[in-house]
Amino acid sequence: MSIIATNKKGEGIEPIESGSYPARIYQLIHLGTIAGFEGKMQNKVRIGFELPTEMHVFDEKKGEQPRVISKDYTLSFNEKATLTKVITACDPKALEIGDDGLMEVFDVESLVGKDCLITIAQKPKPKDGGNYAYIDSTTRLPKGMTCPPAINEPQILNYTNWNEELYQKLPEFLKEKIATSDEYKTMKGLNSPTGEDSPF
Repeated sequence: MSIIATNKKGEGIEPIESGSYPARIYQLIHLGTIAGFEGKMQNKVRIGFELPTEMHVFDEKKGEQPRVISKDYTLSFNEKATLTKVITACDPKALEIGDDGLMEVFDVESLVGKDCLITIAQKPKPKDGGNYAYIDSTTRLPKGMTCPPAINEPQILNYTNWNEELYQKLPEFLKEKIATSDEYKTMKGLNSPTGEDSPF
């Protein structure tokens, strides 16, 4: 079973050290439309990266497995969008420009299996002390550097082909975040319990 991506430090596991690492995208979780910066509703995706050069024994029965880290991105492709930087880091030619000069629709799921260079930094945890690791930037692999082959099996969760088994394996904090999305509520029939339109 693949490792589930999280930025939280596991029990007895130190956060990933600050630095730059070759990484491969193995997980895409469509969170849906949830509250983002300053409470603004934003359509978000969580991208999980495995670090094949950073192996650790999480479970003696499974042996060494790669460290993983993830980050939430708004599904936006404007020039300054953070997700755009991830896309172009994995494939500089991925975003085509239409005749009208606007970006075309991009299939984010095509990023699974692509490699790049991620820079990890640390910040103090707001509670409980200690530090946590986070992705500071994503760029192309330098010339001459390669990323080892994929180790974790690909994981994709979207609302078009919902995978309840994968959803149930996610950490509780992530399931709770997904459950607040408009897409999840609509899929589960929670937006209008009585089947009637809301008067508001």
